[in-house]
Amino acid sequence: MNAIEPIAASRHGRRHAPSFRSWTVVAGLACAGLLLTGCGGKAPAAAGASEAELSVGIFVDNAFGDGDFFDQAAKAQASLEEGGAAVNTYEGQLQAQNFAPLLQDAADANDLVFVLGFEAIDALIDTASENPDTTFVFLDGAVDSPEVVSAEFRTAEGCFMAGALAATVNGEAGADTAGFIGGVNAPVIQNCEAGYVQGVEHVAPDMKVAAQYVGSFVDPAKGREIGLALKNKGAYAQYAYAGLSGAGIFDAAKSGQEIAPIGIVTDKSSLAPGKVPGSVEMKVDAVIEQLTEDFAAGTLKPGSQQSYGFAEDGWGMVYDEKILGADNVAALSELEAKIASGEVKVNVQ
Repeated sequence: MNAIEPIAASRHGRRHAPSFRSWTVVAGLACAGLLLTGCGGKAPAAAGASEAELSVGIFVDNAFGDGDFFDQAAKAQASLEEGGAAVNTYEGQLQAQNFAPLLQDAADANDLVFVLGFEAIDALIDTASENPDTTFVFLDGAVDSPEVVSAEFRTAEGCFMAGALAATVNGEAGADTAGFIGGVNAPVIQNCEAGYVQGVEHVAPDMKVAAQYVGSFVDPAKGREIGLALKNKGAYAQYAYAGLSGAGIFDAAKSGQEIAPIGIVTDKSSLAPGKVPGSVEMKVDAVIEQLTEDFAAGTLKPGSQQSYGFAEDGWGMVYDEKILGADNVAALSELEAKIASGEVKVNVQ
């Protein structure tokens, strides 16, 4: 998929406003262990220098340009560089033999390295254990390693809002079923489905949810086929947590099928102009910026578990007010705020 260009639509929800001015690691504090160091294997700061520039690496197990998860990470590059950091990027191209050498290159060149993509976890654990002077962060999941920071998105929260949006759209259209399409039957997808069902029930307790799994994250033709099957079961609003397979429902909507597809990760409105009521944004860039800020402050500890939901700016919503209407957008935005405050609880599968 190509990068998504947002159409004119009302955008609601909190936006990340970084508080940093420059990304620097104070050399003296680093060597004292208050910040992650450049003292064991990396060149020290020049004599008399009080600060050293921060180098940040972003590694993906496939490639940038997906218009989705990886490109959300790439959005952080400009912000980090504006703050004074040097940013290096690495693409594994889904070639397992590339992972360890590229991660070692990243360890040699950077103080902090973000890793995206489950295919590279084994290589990540090995590289992190061999390079204690570089801090590695895995996005989006938990890694069983005392050397790796795990940064997880609370998937059920984002999917809850997708369900609430689906129920709202169906209510306006007179439809009684919300569709859910999963990529593969894995725990993270089940967690999303559970959140989605809760969101639908919160807005419309009597509404049904019809769910089906593709069995793949890279089969948009099968995703389209399932989307049409769910439409025939009465599902107008549909949400696909299915990677590239989810593109099928946008293609169906664009071709004229009576489907209202809901986007995930990025604003997907350009995939079916005028048909997408909203998207759930996975704010990978905001999380990278926040974790970099924590690292520079000396508060990011190897082996720690970080969790991001609406309250931490891990998720955000984009709505098309022309489709939904101002009152519905206001009600959904209020629900999002209640999740962030803890007033509305989302249960994990």
